[in-house]
Amino acid sequence: MGRLKQFISDLFAMLFMGVGISTTRTKQRKFDLRKLVAGDGWRLVNSSASIDEYKGKQAARFDARRGAGLAWVEGLRFSVGKIDLDVAAVRQSAGVAFHLQDEREFEAVCFHIGDEAQSEGESQSVVVRYFSTNPGWNANHEERFDLTYSQSGEWFKARVSISKEVIAVFINGSNVPTLRLDNPGGGEVYGSVGLWIGAGSPALVADFRIHEVRSDIERQLGRILGRRQRGLTF
Repeated sequence: MGRLKQFISDLFAMLFMGVGISTTRTKQRKFDLRKLVAGDGWRLVNSSASIDEYKGKQAARFDARRGAGLAWVEGLRFSVGKIDLDVAAVRQSAGVAFHLQDEREFEAVCFHIGDEAQSEGESQSVVVRYFSTNPGWNANHEERFDLTYSQSGEWFKARVSISKEVIAVFINGSNVPTLRLDNPGGGEVYGSVGLWIGAGSPALVADFRIHEVRSDIERQLGRILGRRQRGLTF
């Protein structure tokens, strides 16, 4: 039974990453970060933002302040789907927040990025961490990956896939998650999405978007998995 649960969890992670689901069955939304800077439809807490150009991308730059900062979309209800973000590989702590009720109640996936590599033999360290402000979940997970010298200082793509079963983080289009954990909320949590800025750190991010899975697709997947489960043997 444990192997069956693992199989279903991994299948959900692949499905919500985009494998096997047509883009016409998900609702995609790209956020204009200029509206964030203007305060149009966004709420910004303990940070200020500006638009900057970095490595050919128009990006949102956040200043460093005591305590963590947040910026989130007002009036958005998000539960399961995908969140995409480009992160500059510069020394910073930045990431995405989701299922966000306010500045005290949310989940986040953040990237703590070390110093840039200075020579061919060096790499740049990145710690990716999931945490929740819900004290009852006791959920705090982290992994590390390295950027090669040629990737250091450039942009990398991060995708956070959230299903009812699994939260998984994929880097630069990889099919193998860098970080994977069972969803502590069980897929029953709704809230906004936004950006997280680490305490005492600036942040530089771009191309922020979500792919929200519609509830009717979830029901279809449940029926498919139910039929397959009855026919599986391990």
